[in-house]
Amino acid sequence: MNTFPLTIKSNAFLGSWIENSANKQIFSTNIGAEIWLKSNHCSKIIFDWPNKTLGKDRSRILISIDGADFYSQTLSDHTIRIDLNPDSDHLIRIMTQAITFVRAQSWNLSEFFLLKKISFDGELFGAVPSRKSLVFIGDSIINGQKVLPDSFDTSAHRPDKSWAYLLSEKLYFNNLRIAYGGTGITQRANIYPPTAIDFIWNSALNVSRPIDYSQSLAGVIVNLGTNDCSASSEEFSFSLKALLRELKKRFHETKIIVIEPFNGCFKDVFRRVFKGEKHISLIENNHWDFEISDHAVHLSAAGHRQAAKTLLPLIKEKLDA
Repeated sequence: MNTFPLTIKSNAFLGSWIENSANKQIFSTNIGAEIWLKSNHCSKIIFDWPNKTLGKDRSRILISIDGADFYSQTLSDHTIRIDLNPDSDHLIRIMTQAITFVRAQSWNLSEFFLLKKISFDGELFGAVPSRKSLVFIGDSIINGQKVLPDSFDTSAHRPDKSWAYLLSEKLYFNNLRIAYGGTGITQRANIYPPTAIDFIWNSALNVSRPIDYSQSLAGVIVNLGTNDCSASSEEFSFSLKALLRELKKRFHETKIIVIEPFNGCFKDVFRRVFKGEKHISLIENNHWDFEISDHAVHLSAAGHRQAAKTLLPLIKEKLDA
């Protein structure tokens, strides 16, 4: 059996992955991070991908073979084996689905995705498409968390059904997510730490988020504020202005688009702050009413489709401007 290199240079890892060069492993704290592989004369691929959670929750990944729908695979102490027809080439696409159902302790690296090894026969190549990436910065909604209303475990999260993913596919861009459920712009968010300023620069506490200057970005889409409703208007305004400054530092000349929260939180503050903003665009919430999956803020699969349909022309217009 051959061993595939768990490195960014392998061209297999898309999104927020961090190499552990000492152990020849790779890890991520983000839902929606992807792996793209192309096989040739390969009959099996084996993943050593243990579950890294503290409680009873079991993390999950999504797997798609040759463009078929993604199916969910639970992580455990057992390896994951994908059997293939060696007489044909195959495209294998994997997406991190869920760490835990709620409140994953990923910021302190107590719970995260850790890929230890990929073994295979035949030939296996990295296959991330050579196209621009669209970066999405946000919370559980961008991640597609709690999409399935009748599921109360990690299977409820479906990043492949999120509006961010659907929109990226429609525009033919790679999808790069930097999002953490429950987080926001202020320290009053449902989950803190981190704040958005923390996680645009870091993948976890004291773990810098690498900057790939060779990567071509189509734009940066920000949807935050849903979880900040307990903050005061003054605190939110201050934090929003600080975030805009940090986004400019992080992404330089890349087009940045901020989308108001789907629940309408702080819309007056957004519009007041953006009156004097020349370099970052704002998409206002025009009384959106996307279908939800629970009694809170999470969108159903239909709601994500509605959001993608509504936002597609608005985002495309600003990207093309």
